[in-house]
Order: sequence, then C-alpha cells, then structure tokens
Amino acid sequence: MSLKQKFIHYVSANMISMIGLSLYILADTFFIAKGMGAHGLTALNLALPVYNLISGLGMLIAIGGAAQFITYKSTKNSHDANNVFLHGLVLVLIFGVLFIFTGIAFSSELATILGANKAIHSMTSTYLKFVMIFAPAFMLNNVLSAYTKNDGDPHLAMIGMLAGSLFNIVFDYIFIFPLHLGMLGAVLATGFSPVVGILVLSTRFINHKSTIHLEHMRFKINLVLKTFTLGFPSLINEVSGGIVMLIFNYLILHIAGNIGVAAYGVIVNIYLVIVALFNGIAQGVQPLMGECYAKGDHADLEKVRYHAIILGAIIAFIVYLLMFIFNSPVVSAFNSEHNSALQSLAESGLILYFIAPIFASYNIITIMYLISINQPLPAQLVTLLRGIIILIPAALILSTTIKMTGIWLTLPLTELLTALIAIKIQYHIKRSVH
Repeated sequence: MSLKQKFIHYVSANMISMIGLSLYILADTFFIAKGMGAHGLTALNLALPVYNLISGLGMLIAIGGAAQFITYKSTKNSHDANNVFLHGLVLVLIFGVLFIFTGIAFSSELATILGANKAIHSMTSTYLKFVMIFAPAFMLNNVLSAYTKNDGDPHLAMIGMLAGSLFNIVFDYIFIFPLHLGMLGAVLATGFSPVVGILVLSTRFINHKSTIHLEHMRFKINLVLKTFTLGFPSLINEVSGGIVMLIFNYLILHIAGNIGVAAYGVIVNIYLVIVALFNGIAQGVQPLMGECYAKGDHADLEKVRYHAIILGAIIAFIVYLLMFIFNSPVVSAFNSEHNSALQSLAESGLILYFIAPIFASYNIITIMYLISINQPLPAQLVTLLRGIIILIPAALILSTTIKMTGIWLTLPLTELLTALIAIKIQYHIKRSVH
C-alpha cells in the first residue's frame, strides 16, 4: 500500500475502534441517566477516575510495548518483539491482581474518599468494586488491541472494540431495565465488554496469523523500564481525565452540589467520545510513524504527522459547531428527569468546554509523534502540562474567581497553553531529528 492508503487504512480503523471503546462509558451514562436519574449520573462520575486509572495502566503497557514492538518488527528482530509482548502480559497480571484485591477489600472506603455521600454511596461503591474486579480484562484488551494494530491488522482490532461496545450497549439495557439490576447491571455490562473484545482478538493467535508467538520469556528489566518510559505519556493522558474529574467533582460539589456534578457528568462523557477520535488518529499513525522513524524515512514521517494534525483540526471544528448549535437536545437526551438546573448548567458548559478539542487534538497527536520517534521525556512533559501542571492551578484560580464558568473554561485554557508550548518543543525536536 502507498503511504496515503496506509494512513487511511490505519487511522479509519483506529478511530472507529476508539469510538467503540469510549461508547462503553457513554452507554453507561445514557442508560444510567434513564434508569437512575441524577443520583446515578453523579455516582458514575465519581467512580470514573478509577476506570481512567485502569485504562491508563492498560495503555501504558500497550503503547509502551507496542512502540518497541514495531521497531523490533521493522528491523526483523522477532525474538525481542515476542519478548516485549510477553513482558506486557506479566505486567497486566501484576496490576490486575492488585486491582481485584483493592476492589473486593476497599471499594466502600474508596467511594467515601471520592466524595460519595449517603444518597449515592451504595451505587458508587458497587460500580467501583466490579470495575476493579474486571481490571485485568480492560488492560489485556488494550494490550491485545495495540499489538494487533502494530502487527498489521487494525481492522481486527476495530472489530474487537466494536463487538465489545455492542455487547455493552445491548446488555446495559437488558441488565438495567428488564432485569432491574441498577448500577450493578451497568457495571457488569461494561465489565464483560472487554472480555468479548479479547475473544475476538484471540482469533488471530488461534488462526496462526500473528507474527507474535508465545515462547519462553527471557526477563529483561530494561524492557520493562522502556515500556514504562514510552508508555508513561499514554498513562498520564488517560489518568489526567480522571484527575480532571476528581478536581472538578470536588470543586463543583462546593459550587453547585450534586446537580452540578451530574451536569458535568453529561459533558465529560460526551467529551470522552470526542477525545477518542483524536486518540484514534494518534494510535492509528503510531505504527506508521514508528516504522518511518525506524527506517530513517523522515519525509514520510512528517507527511504522516501533518495529515494527522489537519484531520484532528477539522474534526475539532466540526464538533464545536455541532455542540454550539445542538447543545440543548444533546443535554436533554441525558436529562431524563427534566431537571431545569441540570439542563441550564450543562448547556452553558457544553459551549465553553468544547473549545478544548481544537487544541487537544494537536496535543494528543504531538505526544504520540514524540513517542514514535523515541523522545519519551518531551512527550511526558507535554502530557504533564495538559494533565496536571497547568490544569490544577487553572482550575483552582478560575473556579474561585468565576465559579462554574471558570470550571468550564479550565480545560480550554489548559489545552491552549499546552499547545503553544508543544509547538515550540516539537519544532526543536524536529530540527534535532533531521
């Protein structure tokens, strides 16, 4: 395939895959809103940071390992390519056991720490317990998906994600409404979704189409360290969403109470779908940029990066236009109780909050570009700027001075400032690479 055909092939499949992944949570949001109202939305939003942590660790192992895998594969080093994959499976097992133990033993205490009051404590605790019990499945699904893409089969990865998402949507409805399982039903549907994805992705190994083989693992600490180094930006990228939620939940509870958190829950879960599009672009071009860099083809590397940034910008502007025009019906779809306070807060929030994707798309693609050219430290810096260093002070200052308007403007301001810094970093890196 030509470079253009590869770009379309990988990016389209990955964008659809990431939309499918994000629909896990969006489906929960919709059905929980219909079945449990504002209290259910608040409980879900308080529990989501833990899901972000699980997903982030899965992406750390997946992207950190896959970035090494594509380099070894491009240079015909099949033994080390296999070894990186096997190290990833061991890391999934270790983190998975820790999450299962925490979920079983401390879900109630964790719900309290995350801010759940008496009215929503039981729902929050239930969601936390089972999402942590299913943590190994979430992480393994991420790992298998990333390696399948880098092994030349992005469409199977797409099918796996979509199959899991479809399962989640169907069984969200079945568990919450006909079976009346409430929050337990929502989290069970979400938890079994990656299991479906894993079964689909496993067919590549069963049919012997994969270049990856399960062989004796030779433990190398440097492979683990490099996985963590290259995957760290992906971890922070996911966890920063959880950090945003934690901080915003705390600040909003003191400004607008549970209704404010429910309004934020509507906005942030729609935003997750949009960010999934940018993550899809970034993960789609990662194998291409990694291969170009491994082969020393800097001209094609820059073409891939340029096309990814342009595509991200176009999507961001279209999304903002749609949210500006249709903010009222979008919020109404999640406002089953027709709460006027929730409707008003979420409508105004959508218009301001969705300025952020215009700059977030550039930042996400730049981070993946830096990972692909083996520049983990600049990638980590950009990730930390947008996830912690700029965001936290901005949230505290803006929420104190202009209340809920400040909450909605925190993310756009953070992404803008990060993009300006990322442009400068990328310019210097580009000169040094070339």
